[in-house]
Amino acid sequence: MRRLRVSGWSLLFGALISLSACSNSAEPLRDDQIVQCLSPTRQTELAAAAAALDHRLTAAGDRIVTPTATLDPITWSRTDRAAFTRACRAMTYVAPPKSPESPLPAAVAILLPVLAGGLVALISTEWRNSSELAVKHADDLGDAADAFLVAAREYRTALQAGRTPQAGPYEQSHEKLAAELARVSRFRPGWRQVPVARRLLLERLTRERAHDSDIEPELTALAERLAAVNLALRHRLRLHLEVRRR
Repeated sequence: MRRLRVSGWSLLFGALISLSACSNSAEPLRDDQIVQCLSPTRQTELAAAAAALDHRLTAAGDRIVTPTATLDPITWSRTDRAAFTRACRAMTYVAPPKSPESPLPAAVAILLPVLAGGLVALISTEWRNSSELAVKHADDLGDAADAFLVAAREYRTALQAGRTPQAGPYEQSHEKLAAELARVSRFRPGWRQVPVARRLLLERLTRERAHDSDIEPELTALAERLAAVNLALRHRLRLHLEVRRR
């Protein structure tokens, strides 16, 4: 049983050889280490550590057997100070504390899903707000277009019938539609058909032109362009190439 116990201690302290080698062998033992190693309750461990580190030594309980004598730990520590220091240092070795890990990876692991979720929510909110604003532009543009087309055709009909047409509805609806087209052009600057429709309105569909020529072809062309723009505002996922090209 004693041989088995001694063998176990030998294996234990043999595992500490590499650890003890990492320390500075020239550094003297501290008082607390010496007290621990020579304590009566730990002298058996010291003998086992000495035997594990030096093949010339053998542990016999709490005694160290050298090639020339069997010594108690205190006597052995005085006769072979270097061997005692080595064994005691191995026996009292304490692993240095780990350096604190950087909190950055953990913080990133926590914050990344939060940021990703926030980004998705932000994009979703912006998309929804932009879509709602586009529909509002479509409603306002549609109302302005309907009012102008009705007023222009009534004005032209009155002229053709020899009546005096009302200039107010024509001028007001014309101005309102031009303003709505300018707003949509700022909202969707890449839609080239919007400024084209506005030029058609301002240059070829003035009240003066209604007196000089038949404006029905221009009214029809304007209505078609405005319908395409209105559809594009309401359905953002479609390509709507017809409102992007000239």
